[in-house]
Amino acid sequence: MTETTATTEPWFVPLAADRREGPRLLVFPHAGGGPASVTGLAAALAEAAPEVSPWAVSLPGRQGRINERPRADLMQLLEEVDGQLKPLLEHPCVLFGYCGGALLAYLVARRMNDLGHPPVRLIVCSAPAPDLGLYPRRLHLLPGGEFWAEVLAQGGVPPELAERQELRPLFEPAIRADFALLADYRHEPMTPLSCPVTVLYGDSDTGLHLGQFLGWRRQTAAGFTARSLPCSHWPVEEVPELLASTIAEEFGVAEDPGRSDHREG
Repeated sequence: MTETTATTEPWFVPLAADRREGPRLLVFPHAGGGPASVTGLAAALAEAAPEVSPWAVSLPGRQGRINERPRADLMQLLEEVDGQLKPLLEHPCVLFGYCGGALLAYLVARRMNDLGHPPVRLIVCSAPAPDLGLYPRRLHLLPGGEFWAEVLAQGGVPPELAERQELRPLFEPAIRADFALLADYRHEPMTPLSCPVTVLYGDSDTGLHLGQFLGWRRQTAAGFTARSLPCSHWPVEEVPELLASTIAEEFGVAEDPGRSDHREG
């Protein structure tokens, strides 16, 4: 694979062809995922909230940036993302982090918060609070066969990749790098965010427990909501229409520093 030393490829790409001028939903896909992994959610969101403009983070080493070196150093990645934040601050933004992407969404929200331009809301899905996450510390170091056995056991891998082993070398570097980013994280207590936080989770998620979801309330001083969905750990793949309508509802929730909801459905 050829490494690109300089690139003009964008770090955030629109998921809607018309590039609507409404508020932006910035999507951070699960580990190893790129913009294509959330196109189903974007299509459902177009029906649920046509005024919202969905964008996705496009990290090096996958899809349109497949020839670039994946980033495995969390601080390096965040410093690079910092350089991409200024254009984002020109639009009202809601950040949506999915599974492993929730940690990056949270850290980007912190940087926006520190710049005095916090997102309108941080929505995290199928992810433990950053101080309660039992992130796999050595998964990215496993040899090929063991690595893929663990990744496939976790779920969320598209069937075409799970069934076609010849494609795995193409995707493996980015997936390994994303798990290395998670392994690199060490939580330090910080001032709570000044934007509301919503956590969404599947009521059949067997890998995480309710306390790990509700722990997100400690990360905000501006209102907290937890909502369960009728699915497992993977609502983007299992219930995209319901997930999109739930996100649309959270877009419309007025900020209330005293708000702390836990709702089923």
